[in-house]
Amino acid sequence: MKNLLFLFIISISSYAQNDSINLLDEVKLHGNFSKKLNAGFNIQTITDSVINSTTQSLGDLLQQHANIYFKEHGNGMVKSISFRGSGASHTGVYWNSIAINSALNGQTDFNTLSANGFNQVEIRKGAGSTLFGSGAIGGAINLKDNITFIKKKQFRTNIGLASYNTQNLSFQSVISDNQFYIKVNIEGEKADNEYPFLDTEIYNENAAYKNYQIKSALAYKLNQNNQIKLFTNYSNNYRELSRTITAPSNNLYKNTDNRLLLNWSNTGFKHNANLNLAILSENYKFYLDKNIDNYSSGETDSYLLKYDFDYFLKKNQNVTIGIENRLTKGIGSSIQKKERNIFETYIRYHQKTLNKLTYNVSLRKGFSNVYEIPLIYALDARLDISTNFNLRANHSSNYKLPTFNDLYWEISGNEELLPENSISSEIGFYYQSKKLNTNIAAYQIKNNNLIQWQPVTSTLWQPNNVQSVTQKGLEFEMDYQFKIKQHQFKTFLQYSLTKAIDNSSNKQLIYVPVRKATGNLSYLYKGFNFNYNQQYTSHVFTTTTNTQYLEKFWISNIRLNKTILHNTINIGFYINNLLNKNYQIVAYRPMPNRNYKLNINIKF
Repeated sequence: MKNLLFLFIISISSYAQNDSINLLDEVKLHGNFSKKLNAGFNIQTITDSVINSTTQSLGDLLQQHANIYFKEHGNGMVKSISFRGSGASHTGVYWNSIAINSALNGQTDFNTLSANGFNQVEIRKGAGSTLFGSGAIGGAINLKDNITFIKKKQFRTNIGLASYNTQNLSFQSVISDNQFYIKVNIEGEKADNEYPFLDTEIYNENAAYKNYQIKSALAYKLNQNNQIKLFTNYSNNYRELSRTITAPSNNLYKNTDNRLLLNWSNTGFKHNANLNLAILSENYKFYLDKNIDNYSSGETDSYLLKYDFDYFLKKNQNVTIGIENRLTKGIGSSIQKKERNIFETYIRYHQKTLNKLTYNVSLRKGFSNVYEIPLIYALDARLDISTNFNLRANHSSNYKLPTFNDLYWEISGNEELLPENSISSEIGFYYQSKKLNTNIAAYQIKNNNLIQWQPVTSTLWQPNNVQSVTQKGLEFEMDYQFKIKQHQFKTFLQYSLTKAIDNSSNKQLIYVPVRKATGNLSYLYKGFNFNYNQQYTSHVFTTTTNTQYLEKFWISNIRLNKTILHNTINIGFYINNLLNKNYQIVAYRPMPNRNYKLNINIKF
């Protein structure tokens, strides 16, 4: 405790230091998704202009612009992620670097999380438990608000009308000067969502949904060294759970998420400090019959304290020490009132040598009142062979903690569960020129003690640490752009090859495609933008014996945008599933036929 108190005293004492001394160029704040702290990893960033061009869920955004596989139970229904063949709870999802995966099941539903209103979506491919803690085994995604203290007033409205009686509306305002910053984003979407199941006489019944979200970011610059920021995020979702080809449904699911984050950042002569205090609440209600007021429910409240302290030994050499404490309380229809307390500490050493080699070494250790958290390590490095070409590599141990459902589910929960653990390795290279960027990576992940729910009796299932899985893969990215007078052309291609094998059966995991590809072709001319998007997903097995599978599919989408009135209004017309393909991502749950959207984006 004395050492921690010493770190706080150093940070606070710098509040009164001379500004001209503290603004040295080498002292900069770097988040956990910065390329500096991820020298051996591939970081993809989706920018504000793409995020806020139209109202969309986070899942839809990533599906268009990143080569990530999503397991989707129909349009607007549950949408879970699979990163490098890992499970949905093995991808860490972060909001301004604070983990927001559900404490109940460890997952994130990407159809209830909106991308709009954020300045950046950062995608980190590869394991990162030493930086992020539990769960970031396949990869991590961060929703980021950028704070800039410049004089600015900007207002933006998005209006959308789409097939299946889909309507969405969002409004964003940003007001700032050299000391204050405030951003508010309000949005909503609703849809009847009754599309026909192609080649049948069935419609997607009981599929209506309504999503509402309010986000805000407020900041105040105390002086050149200290800033205080407050972030809020409220989400309310109503979703009927649609039928399948074989059976009707009358299910209903409601969930609410409330997030509050207070951040204090301090920059000193030879140090940076960041203090985060957060409250994260989630609750859900599930109705077997939406017409009957009888439901099951669950809720959790998490209280987080996170402190990071960077000390700069030299310009390109620094040490980071951090602590994180998360107290989570949960209760539900099938969960007795329980609480879990997790304390973690980590240390990271960063150095750039001879302007060629950049590397990071880190250790993390956690303590819990429920189970023992392992000591983990990570090493990543990038070698800049030339200004255009570099090699990168990383190696790490990682873990994922059991969820509240795993531990405490009535009768079935298993409080003897151990954390899942893995060893991850990756090597890749990056080439950049004026027109062409290329990224290639090969990786391997070995997972042990994976938690599986298994039958104990004919009516009772229980989770146990029984599964061992090896994931191997290859990833390729390329973007190429050129200009002929005022005509601009851009191409973007991502391809992944994924082998995710259950070591006990030597079979591919279910719902993990071996091959997936995403391509974009864009043409821009005088405010006109044409974009063609192509997505390919190879077949996926639906049984652990690999005897049944869903067919591969190609999906084509087109976007036409025109900017008018001095770039203040952008009108977009979108066609999804252009060729009207009949395809399924989850068995017996067809995806929409050809559908349309009209979007108007107004900035003033």
